Amino acid sequence: MEKKVENVPFIWMEESKEPLYTPMKGKRKFKSKKKEFVGWGSKPLIEFLQSIGKDTTQNLSHYDVTAIINSYVRESNLFHPKRKKTVVCDEKLHSLFGRKSVSRFKIHDMLEPHFAGYQEEAESEGELFYSSDQEETVSATRKQHSLQKKKVVETPKSCFAAIVPENIKLVYLRRSLVENLVKKPDEFEDKVVGSIVRIKCDRNDYLQKNSHQIVRVTGSENIERMRSIRRVSGTDGNTENLLQVSNSVKDIHICMLSDDKFSEEEFQDFQQRIKDGLLQRLTVVELKEKAQRLHEDITKHIG
Repeated sequence: MEKKVENVPFIWMEESKEPLYTPMKGKRKFKSKKKEFVGWGSKPLIEFLQSIGKDTTQNLSHYDVTAIINSYVRESNLFHPKRKKTVVCDEKLHSLFGRKSVSRFKIHDMLEPHFAGYQEEAESEGELFYSSDQEETVSATRKQHSLQKKKVVETPKSCFAAIVPENIKLVYLRRSLVENLVKKPDEFEDKVVGSIVRIKCDRNDYLQKNSHQIVRVTGSENIERMRSIRRVSGTDGNTENLLQVSNSVKDIHICMLSDDKFSEEEFQDFQQRIKDGLLQRLTVVELKEKAQRLHEDITKHIG
């Protein structure tokens, strides 16, 4: 008899008899030096968080750390004066990323190897980094793996959640629910960053056949900071918060989110982008944590 998780629906995960690999198409990867870890995070990450006064005794999720760094960048005014999507690394960020500057939209991806769970995953899966010639050979000979769906309660941190509508709905937020969450600024970023929303497609994207697409929220502007800026400039202080989402270089206003369900075609497009390696896949642990945080809000909203 299956054991149920309190207040949270089951998470579907992918199960395969073959070794799992991460798609490389559209995303170039480099083999990095093995990092020294202090508990749940790499030594550089733990030292960075401690240097800005964050508590590292408790595990922080990938999205939590991304939100912390985005806030640090804004508060320290580290955006490039001309290229606003570029972050100029100060001494602390340089120690973490090893670069003079990074793309604002790559911070989430660049943090991935700094988490112990991902390090374990890479070691268990074996060597997945190839030269361009090797990659073509591997791609030509790689067999299509058939994946089965399985309900899970306890699972290793490195397991990926299955890309199925049931999982997406656990963290899917409609516009009206996001508008309700804005009323609780202390919880807003924690709940919304990492969730999935539906937005209109760019009319200039001729490859997109759907009118809308579902995307993941990767960051948000601090609502109190946005209001203070608008009060100084003399504009309406109640203007909506801004969200950063995958697949978009522009920030999204909450009023631009859809309040409807996503369609089967939109889900298939989202699924394909993940399979092509254009979007990062959620682990079962990440999905479970986000679903637990949103379960009560989503249930009340639907009810």
